[in-house]
Amino acid sequence: MSRRRLIIIAVLGFAVFGFFVVRAPAPVIALAAEPVISIGSYEITNTILSAWVVIALLAIAAFFVWRRTRDVESALVPTGFQNLVEAIYEAFLNIAQQVGGERNGKKFFPFVFTIFIFLLIGNWFALFPWNNVIGPVENYRYHYLHEMEVSVMEVVEDLEHGERELTDGEIDAINDAFGSAFFEPIPFKVDKQDKSDETIQKIRESHLTETEFAVRREFWTNPIPYGTDGSDLVHAIEERLESAGIHDEGHHELEYAMVFNLPIVAGDAELVKATGPILSGDGFKIIPPRTLFDETRDFSYDAFAEPLVIEPGADGSVAQLCLIECEIAIGDSEPAIVPTTVNTAHLGFILRMEEKGYVDEDGTTTGTVGHIFPIFRALASDVNLPLALALWSFLAVQYFGMRGVGIGANFGKYIGVGSHAIVKGPMGVFVGILEIVSEVGRVISFTFRLFGNIFAGEVVLFISMFLVAFVVPTVFFGLEVFVGFIQAFVFAMLTLVFASTAVGDHDEHHEEAADH
Repeated sequence: MSRRRLIIIAVLGFAVFGFFVVRAPAPVIALAAEPVISIGSYEITNTILSAWVVIALLAIAAFFVWRRTRDVESALVPTGFQNLVEAIYEAFLNIAQQVGGERNGKKFFPFVFTIFIFLLIGNWFALFPWNNVIGPVENYRYHYLHEMEVSVMEVVEDLEHGERELTDGEIDAINDAFGSAFFEPIPFKVDKQDKSDETIQKIRESHLTETEFAVRREFWTNPIPYGTDGSDLVHAIEERLESAGIHDEGHHELEYAMVFNLPIVAGDAELVKATGPILSGDGFKIIPPRTLFDETRDFSYDAFAEPLVIEPGADGSVAQLCLIECEIAIGDSEPAIVPTTVNTAHLGFILRMEEKGYVDEDGTTTGTVGHIFPIFRALASDVNLPLALALWSFLAVQYFGMRGVGIGANFGKYIGVGSHAIVKGPMGVFVGILEIVSEVGRVISFTFRLFGNIFAGEVVLFISMFLVAFVVPTVFFGLEVFVGFIQAFVFAMLTLVFASTAVGDHDEHHEEAADH
């Protein structure tokens, strides 16, 4: 077999191995730039940080070139990095002079070349391996459950203020939650994760505290009667918790016990923040947030939570605890599908993690499962940077136009009246409106051409690495090197062309006067 065929077979085998064995986690694609550092109320996003690094790299490169060119004799014989810089410089200067003319090309060159080199290095900087892989992680376990806690706290406030009315079925759901699924608040914050794992493991081993047994007995022997509503319902829950031995001694025991065990109301979380994470497929994915409904909402299963099946033991302990889809085959009693609470959602969360291999046999999580907030990300994948450059390009074109043909002539084309109007009269006004629309459209086009191409390229790299870990992503990396160059060049060249157009009439008049 020839060497070429061996190479082809090896590459294909490597790609197949990457597809079936070494696949990256399912990517979380975020349109907005993620904040990585907060200074007071000001948040520094990863795209801003990347831009600062690119600016610093360009400044360092400029410093080395400046040091090299200070010595005239050595600068006359360029080598290495200086040779590369001079080649790029001269090539772009020639293009600027060809498009804008000998005199104007030199005026436009500093601005358009700065845009080009900044975008070029910024786009290529995003292809290095430190992008989108290094940074702090938002722990889904904390974020998700915190949002549900906030949701239930809002329900409690609504009840206390008389803004929510409950049906008899909802009262039953509350009695069921406290009577069969009550657990003392399980810590879920990141720094309390070990304690939480220990508590959950005890629950799974049918261990309940005396307080938990007492609360369950209280709600089964003295359930909240139908018709209890508003602040009376909150007071009724507090009374039963106090009777079971939970007292508020300044540490919010009563509030926490109630909030963590009150059935979660679907759709009540702050929906902008409450993206529900679920473990599925080959990794951790995100499902979109639930929308609020206009009709009255009731106590029901939250679409994001993992509904639990609890098999109660004869003594009130937990005989079996599993997710809703598990098969029940223990004893003759009917297992209870309990209303979802913050506590039961947390239990379901851990069970799902265990199914996917994120939890050890002793009940401790093997690592953080969450959404990484990368420190570095492609500059132009944040729409703010393309928009800022587009606005600066627009202002620069207007500046060059005013310097070249004067303020009146430059803005006359937008007004349609006066001696500087391109077309006078009513038609001139219409043409002026078209010119204004054209300028606005130019800014929009500049912005979304750059943003769309760079952001789409980043998504393609994510997806290719998720689908096939080896070989295939290399092709797309090569494509993105080309796309990064083209987008930087197109942005700079269009700015150059529009600036040349803005002073074109003045140059023609100047040449005619010279001929005469």
